[in-house]
Amino acid sequence: MPADVIAIVLAGGRSRRFGAAAPAGGKVALKVGGTSLLDRVCRAVAGEAGRVIVVAAAEQPLPPIAVSVEVIRDSRPAAGPLAAIHDGLVHAQTAHPAARIAVVVSGDSPALEPAVLRLLVERARRPEVRWVVPLVGGHPQVLVSALATSLCERLGRELAAGVTSPRAVLASVAASDERAVHRVSEAELAVVDPTLASFVDVDTPADLARLEAAAPVTPSLPFPPSLPFPPS
Repeated sequence: MPADVIAIVLAGGRSRRFGAAAPAGGKVALKVGGTSLLDRVCRAVAGEAGRVIVVAAAEQPLPPIAVSVEVIRDSRPAAGPLAAIHDGLVHAQTAHPAARIAVVVSGDSPALEPAVLRLLVERARRPEVRWVVPLVGGHPQVLVSALATSLCERLGRELAAGVTSPRAVLASVAASDERAVHRVSEAELAVVDPTLASFVDVDTPADLARLEAAAPVTPSLPFPPSLPFPPS
């Protein structure tokens, strides 16, 4: 596993669309095939990064995770994914100063393919690139992306200015230098993830039901299987 790569797993979402169906730990504690969403994601990224950092809400209980992770808590409660990404980068600067690339993934993407992460990291190693973002359905997938840890200061400035959207910061980085943002097409992604299952997340009980119907009970697998339906 590359020592200069960290993974930031975002676990602190509010799970609003699940309502009362969400467990105490939020939707990342939901199980598919006998394994929590968060555990599946962490196992998928563990082989591709030197350290896995889970960013959770302040009092959020987390399900058991089968691989070694570092859990940090949101410094800005309920501020959204951009703040959580920044928290992960700040932690990495102190705890893992050798890290150059951060893979950012959402904790509710249980079919994440490690090969997709390897592709993103490979592109992020290009000297002019600071953020690698897949394009799926014409939309940048910032919650499955790879960015230079050196963007930490810029994200902090954007947050201080009231920006809360990762896509807004991505657009700002591209506006400053178009070469700094590298977009990976669906065709390129399909080579390593033919169904684009890495970009399927769980937002509603219906999403969970579809995942449960498609996924075998395989809690001992090191990585989650691809699931045979398109991303939402």
